[in-house]
Amino acid sequence: MSPKRPFFPWIRLRSYALPGLALIGALACGGGPTEPLLNPSFMVGEWLADSLVMTSSTNPETVLDLAAAGAVFTLSVQPSGRYTAILTGFGQSSSEAVKLTVDGDQVVLMPESPPAPESRAVWERLGESVVLVGDSDFDFNGDGTNEAASLRQVLIPK
Repeated sequence: MSPKRPFFPWIRLRSYALPGLALIGALACGGGPTEPLLNPSFMVGEWLADSLVMTSSTNPETVLDLAAAGAVFTLSVQPSGRYTAILTGFGQSSSEAVKLTVDGDQVVLMPESPPAPESRAVWERLGESVVLVGDSDFDFNGDGTNEAASLRQVLIPK
């Protein structure tokens, strides 16, 4: 994964919406996928983010859970692999239409509207939840400059 291709670009585009919220907690992830290659069927349906944790790549102690801070992220994945993502919060709203596929332990995201570079996230199925972890960027200190980060999302069925 490359920090130049952020995972879920909507987070990068909305990072300026949270200048007052910055230095919080810690991050954890583990395990591996259990679903077949190139099959996005495990993600088909309606999802709600239970957590959206951004962790600074340069200072891993700098963490922000956007969902805990009030952001709401919903995801609708069709059997074709197309999905619509909607992020609302902090007086802002954004959406994107993307094609999703699976390549081993990675979900591959190919944004169509608005157009953006392909991005990847490592995925894991935990019971009913899906956890996605990938590169992103975020303005942690509110100075208008995005910094490299990782994004860990826990999605629960809606």
